[in-house]
Amino acid sequence: MTTTAAAHPGDSSPPTLSGSRGAAWFVGLTLAFAALATAAVLISGAEPTLLAFTLALPPALIAMGLAWREGNGAPGRLLRSVTVRPANPMWWLVLLIPLGAFLAVDVVGVALGQPSAGLFDDVFPAVLIVPLVVLVPAFAEEIGWRGYALPRTMTAMTALRASLVLGVPWGLIHVPLYLPGQMNGESAAWSMLTQVISYSVILTWIYVGTGGSVLLTGLFHMLLNGLTPLTSGLDPLVAWDIRGVVFPIVAILVVALGGFRGFQLSAPAGEPARA
Repeated sequence: MTTTAAAHPGDSSPPTLSGSRGAAWFVGLTLAFAALATAAVLISGAEPTLLAFTLALPPALIAMGLAWREGNGAPGRLLRSVTVRPANPMWWLVLLIPLGAFLAVDVVGVALGQPSAGLFDDVFPAVLIVPLVVLVPAFAEEIGWRGYALPRTMTAMTALRASLVLGVPWGLIHVPLYLPGQMNGESAAWSMLTQVISYSVILTWIYVGTGGSVLLTGLFHMLLNGLTPLTSGLDPLVAWDIRGVVFPIVAILVVALGGFRGFQLSAPAGEPARA
């Protein structure tokens, strides 16, 4: 499903905060806010779940602030990316990838000795409710990382390299959730890092291939979190570690099968992005 598309057609005026400089500001501000939010939550002793939402929602606000600083219609373009639908309807099939990956986690878990009896007993209704809970945080992150930072980073490097460059700070922002006493404090941080960087590669592939559809990357992101109940029959720590291997395999397959070949994405203000 490799396509060549422009995410922001018709943009011609250079912004005040342009290209990769805007992406650098976004990453720096998001990391700084994450550090301050983590310190505030830890010092105040607030509920661990508060930190998760505190880290997930600001990327959209920071991106909108920087887009407003750029001017030339940048905020409007950013918001419109949430409504962009892929021209090729085959792209909607990528929403099956998280489903297949989570089922693969179940298969690997059973192969490693996890009990298969009652594997899906607790799936419903959680698998219908959890996606709704994570919908807003998923789109908030996608507006920031894919909608704002990615096309600007691509003014200086290829799509694949941009996905890796942005994947690292995106992963670092999640590290506080794995500190002792936090909601994921017992889970392995290494698995989170491999998953988040893999997600960055896959979501970049989707975003660029669909011509800048935050709508599709947001739904995909929602499923990455929302389909977790599919592995509820496994030991959660075992399932988490397996996910840290399965999703990198998915990302590697996307690259190996030519997912990034011939990709082009127009820069946020008409500056040519590297293919």
